[in-house]
Amino acid sequence: MNEKGSSLLVVLLVTLIFSVLGLSVLGAAVNNTKLTAIREQEIETTASGKVLMSEVLAKLQENLNPNVTGNLYAKNLKDILIKNDTPTDIYDIELTSIITETEKYFNDNPDLKDFTVNINELDLASTDANIVTYKTYGITDPNFKEKNYIRIFKITIDSTEAGADNPTIPRTVSQNVILSPTPSFLNYAVGAYGKLHEPVDKRDKDIASPNSALVVNGSPDIIGNIFAPTLELNSRAKYRNIDPDDPTGSTSIELMTGPFHGPSVFGTLYTENINNKRESNPTTARFFEGNYAEIASGITGIPVIKPISKNFVDMDFNSTFDLKWENTGLPDFINDSTSIGPFIDKCKSNDNYNYKLFEALINTDGLIENNHSATGSIEDLLVIAEGDEEIRKGDTGDSSKKRAQNPKFFCGNDFGKDHNKQVFLLEESMLETYKGSNSKLYSSEDIDGTTSTLFFTNIDKDSDHKHIFKDDHVLTINQDLNLKDGDDKGWLVVNGNLEINGGTKDNPIVIKGNILVNGNLFIKSSGQNKEFLEFDATVYVKGNSTIDNVNIDGAKENESDPDKERKQLVLISNKDLKIVRINEYEKVLNPTDNKLVNLINDKPNLKAFFYTDSNATLYGVGSHFQIEGGVFARQQLTINAIRYNFSTDSLGAISEISPSTNFASKPDARSRFYVEYDTRVITDQLSSLPRVDRLQLIVDDLNIQ
Repeated sequence: MNEKGSSLLVVLLVTLIFSVLGLSVLGAAVNNTKLTAIREQEIETTASGKVLMSEVLAKLQENLNPNVTGNLYAKNLKDILIKNDTPTDIYDIELTSIITETEKYFNDNPDLKDFTVNINELDLASTDANIVTYKTYGITDPNFKEKNYIRIFKITIDSTEAGADNPTIPRTVSQNVILSPTPSFLNYAVGAYGKLHEPVDKRDKDIASPNSALVVNGSPDIIGNIFAPTLELNSRAKYRNIDPDDPTGSTSIELMTGPFHGPSVFGTLYTENINNKRESNPTTARFFEGNYAEIASGITGIPVIKPISKNFVDMDFNSTFDLKWENTGLPDFINDSTSIGPFIDKCKSNDNYNYKLFEALINTDGLIENNHSATGSIEDLLVIAEGDEEIRKGDTGDSSKKRAQNPKFFCGNDFGKDHNKQVFLLEESMLETYKGSNSKLYSSEDIDGTTSTLFFTNIDKDSDHKHIFKDDHVLTINQDLNLKDGDDKGWLVVNGNLEINGGTKDNPIVIKGNILVNGNLFIKSSGQNKEFLEFDATVYVKGNSTIDNVNIDGAKENESDPDKERKQLVLISNKDLKIVRINEYEKVLNPTDNKLVNLINDKPNLKAFFYTDSNATLYGVGSHFQIEGGVFARQQLTINAIRYNFSTDSLGAISEISPSTNFASKPDARSRFYVEYDTRVITDQLSSLPRVDRLQLIVDDLNIQ
């Protein structure tokens, strides 16, 4: 009996144990299923929020388009932008109406009842370092909105979506957007139109022509969005080398490298046609996924591909150049030669640095090379002799002696439509005569950066003995130029060619100001390791632009500012753009954290945005490009890039990349051509950028919480 009772207890105990274990396993399985369902719901909610954010951005851009039927508020904004240099009282009222209309479109949609869309402007006055404000984008002027059309908003999408048997899963997707009246090319890290002086329209038959807008030979790294109605991809990069058949070594020929992986694009590619000409070695794949830390977050070098936007806003270079010339306060010498005589007379009457040096030089034809007709007087010759002596003197310590080391002329302070611009004349023959006595040419002792315009030209006479301005001479800058005070900048206008030479690494040449060049631009090394420059400038060039063997960094507002607040160069060239010999054969180092987007955060070698209304061909083969900003061509942009480190920095190193070399085993090498888009190009250079008749959306990073 006892044995039977004991056996029964054992059976009951074992049954109980297995029952508990079974229930535990069943409970765990049910719980895991529940957690899986919740996780799936969480992923779906996040994905839905990201899709909705894209729709909100598209709708907001549509509502800002004055050409869309029924967009009354956008049409009113267009009228304000066309007729006024600064916002009127109703500008923000009209813009608020568009914002409210966009919010209402989504929040009143019954199919989106689980989502709430809010669009709020960032705070301009806040000094809280823990929140994103206008200051985050380098804007600190409390009166900024009174003088500028740009506005910055935060779009927030809150989701409370839940499954049938699952708890509510709150998710917030947010994105900052900059609304700016600037042309669309400034929104892209890399891009090209592919057509000349015609609107971009994806219906155009030549969008799919053999002449691709963007040609990528080899494998660049691009961080940001790309605009290319047509994109051509090739495995082999091209480069230029000295022609072995030329005994002088003065000519070069174009050669081909071995095949490489495709480009890595961390962003969105806007295109209508991709012409993939890549070879099977190492792969015909259009894009290179890469091997970077960002892959853990689902970010790879394979871009999202979308059709080109119908909201793309173009820029007319000549109209923009003329408008900026008007902003300088100068008469339109280029299109109206009759304004030259009155301008010279004005300089004669205002050049009062102790005596009338400019008047004496005009009276004696002292600045004239051809067709002399004046003789002047003894008094004029004495004034010229006295001026010559004072200019050649060193610093006298006497502030009244403004001629010392300062061979320029003051022409008045009542130029421009508001009669508040002061103009200085830099006459070419004077600068040539006193090129060793010009240390105070750009001195702040007499130049007020915010209202000053410096005008360079050569004065001569035509066969009728009338004064003319010749545009075939060169202004060379070998010293700092500061035409800036706060957020405002003055102008340097060059009626001719401009050459800016670099300084040493410890003493770089610093350029702060806006520049117009009615000729060609050369930014180059002056030899002996003088290849360093810092810019806070927007430069418009009517001719060709060449960047040769230099490192371009951004200038600081104040020396105590952190590096991340450095400004940049924006170069807008009418004709061809060339960027050559940038850190030749320098090794491309991997960041210690393997994050691609941190590669140039310390210091890029080209902190700039480059635009050409013509063509650009860039060679990231021997050169090492690290562009923080962007590059865009109005016609065709060709990028040549390889993933390779040379074994030596000598000129013969280029032989390592012959067409027969197999680079398939080097997929993880960094590219020698790297571009990372910089949104601060818009906010830092806004006052001097081209302006169009509508607001554009520039989007910042997407945040998910």
